[in-house]
Amino acid sequence: MGATAALCTGCGNPAQTQNAEQNQNGQTTRVGNDKDEHGCISSAGYTWSEARKDCIRLWEAGIRMHSTTGGTETLFLVFSPDSAQVELFFSEEDMPNEMLQRRALPSGGYVWNVEDDDTKNVRCEQGAWIVSQRGKPIYRQADEADKK
Repeated sequence: MGATAALCTGCGNPAQTQNAEQNQNGQTTRVGNDKDEHGCISSAGYTWSEARKDCIRLWEAGIRMHSTTGGTETLFLVFSPDSAQVELFFSEEDMPNEMLQRRALPSGGYVWNVEDDDTKNVRCEQGAWIVSQRGKPIYRQADEADKK
């Protein structure tokens, strides 16, 4: 009898033991059951990266950038494994991600952009990443002091 009682105490109500919640319409949804078309679970912080061809967490895989205008906008740079591409993830909801291609500079080094286009340019200057448009810096890599 003791073994049977021990087994039954863990049973309980199935609705209570499932990891579920009800939305405003009274529909039950499973927490963590919010996979996108790529299988990324957004409630766990994952988003699809076209550059990596994988689900990533931006704060783990990306380089955090701050707006140079003093605004609160942020940007994450996510490089492909071979660094041939960089994907830009903007904090503004109405800004779509941008994919830029690596190009060799005549003076040496690289820049990431879309050839003959008015897109952003990504480059590293003095050990810090900078995103510019039309020659004007618009995002700069977060300083160590900003991370604290």
